Amino acid sequence: MRKITFEDYKNAVRAKFEIEKEGVYFNFLTPPSQANLRNLCWERFKSNSNADDLSIFSSFFEFEFDPEKRNHFREQTDKFRPIGTFLRGAKDPANQFAVELAAVLVDFQPRPFKKYRERGIVISENPIDAPKIPLAFAALENDEGKEEKNEKDEEEDKFEGSLIAKKRFNFIQNFRAGISDNFKKKLKLITIGVFIVFGLGFIISRYTFPKKQCMQWSNDHYEKVDCDLSANGLIPFTIEPFDEIKFELKKVTVCDTTTCFKNGKPIIWYAKTGDAADFFNTHGIHPENEKALRPVTQYIFNKYKKPCGSK
Repeated sequence: MRKITFEDYKNAVRAKFEIEKEGVYFNFLTPPSQANLRNLCWERFKSNSNADDLSIFSSFFEFEFDPEKRNHFREQTDKFRPIGTFLRGAKDPANQFAVELAAVLVDFQPRPFKKYRERGIVISENPIDAPKIPLAFAALENDEGKEEKNEKDEEEDKFEGSLIAKKRFNFIQNFRAGISDNFKKKLKLITIGVFIVFGLGFIISRYTFPKKQCMQWSNDHYEKVDCDLSANGLIPFTIEPFDEIKFELKKVTVCDTTTCFKNGKPIIWYAKTGDAADFFNTHGIHPENEKALRPVTQYIFNKYKKPCGSK
């Protein structure tokens, strides 16, 4: 059998592209624009630990793949132009690593070219049906330094040719059937994954993010209430969304023995209401007149305090 060339490898990668653009990643490959190929490349490498693939990446881009530097990777969009033209069959790239990266993007196996050549995969020069696909597996060549086939080898190849031709049709059918089965399995897994994600999302939202709560001012403190009560117009106080900090606000009675200062700093706040003053345990807004609460002073304490025991 003839030696495998890099041209065979390029044809095989293009053939895999024709199959993949109808598969799970069709949205990245139809069309194979620079931006689409860039996004597909990120998907392929963000969880890729294959040493050969990572070596191809660094050889092509001249820097190591780093999932923490996506913005830097976005700047490499123009580098995908030759890969796009190669996959469309318009022009072969001058850089060999562009073909190797294309093989990674369409998940062609075996890759890189060295492994492909060692496996002895050949491409039909006159395929039965487009696109071109791998047709047969040849025997492994142990010695890459063999000389050109002699006339005797060529006669044996002709003898074997009829047998190979018979095997091609069965290989194509099995190859396509394998692709179809793989696609169905992937689609099934994706469907199951979607249901699991939505199910977990519902459970998390149900228990982690419970029904929205509201609160309203009741005489001297806030109480939790049903948010729907505001719709019937029968609630005397304004219902507002629950605020954990604001919920701690309470009105307090200040008398002669009330401690209003600690270490010289006020721990009671107030707001005037006509000729009197209301006192609260923390800062904020007066729930009834919406005045800003101020820290109590000794003057305000002496002026508006009530005798202890009085209502």
